[in-house]
Amino acid sequence: MTDPHEVVVDVIAVGEEPDEWQMVLVEAGPWEGETITHLKRIQARMYGCVDAALDGQLSAKFPDAIGKWVLIVLDCYGGPQNEIQRFFDRFSDGVFSIDDYRKSLQEQAFVQGIRFQLNLGSLPS
Repeated sequence: MTDPHEVVVDVIAVGEEPDEWQMVLVEAGPWEGETITHLKRIQARMYGCVDAALDGQLSAKFPDAIGKWVLIVLDCYGGPQNEIQRFFDRFSDGVFSIDDYRKSLQEQAFVQGIRFQLNLGSLPS
């Protein structure tokens, strides 16, 4: 059984810049059912990535990531692109306006900071 507090990251890799590490989440469709259900799952995964970076879980497994920028990448395929874009913009613009996350980012010693990137696409037919 999976720990409900465990985040599933599809890929962790050194970024394109030497001072960057990427945490990549892949969400492939087609999406069935209510869009909100999928967005809640993605939100939980993204919060999990932020938590793992700020709490030191990332740097515990990958010591070379200490003091580096973390880029949380969301690759979404086969979902409703407009809704995903709006959700992603709200999340990435708002996560560090939450007091606990803002304070944690300022006070932690594991990463330089956290950035976000969204890649939208469709699955080949």
